[in-house]
Amino acid sequence: MKNNIVTIILIVVVGMVAFWYLTKTDNTTGYLTTDVKTTDSTDAKYIYGLLQKTAQVTLDDSIFSSTIFQNLKDNTISLSPQASGRNNPFAPIGSDSSVTGQTTQSTSQSSSTI
Repeated sequence: MKNNIVTIILIVVVGMVAFWYLTKTDNTTGYLTTDVKTTDSTDAKYIYGLLQKTAQVTLDDSIFSSTIFQNLKDNTISLSPQASGRNNPFAPIGSDSSVTGQTTQSTSQSSSTI
């Protein structure tokens, strides 16, 4: 029995040494390496050219002072609060003992339960 344990330990140790030896890399450059690409590529020049063109863009803000813009009207629709659904929509139907619909609270109206 003692020989079996020694044999198993010896096999594990030899296996670990073999694994370490086979996976050992030649680490002359260090663990961290980076690939630095120069900006001489055609893609980089193209992107740099586009950036230079966007620097020349100017916006005319006279549209905000025109009468047409000043005559625009706000047609916002006020939405009334509506009842929400079940507390847990994934629960089996009938498992809710009391279902209460809650409305969202608006600035001009208070919340209520249905």
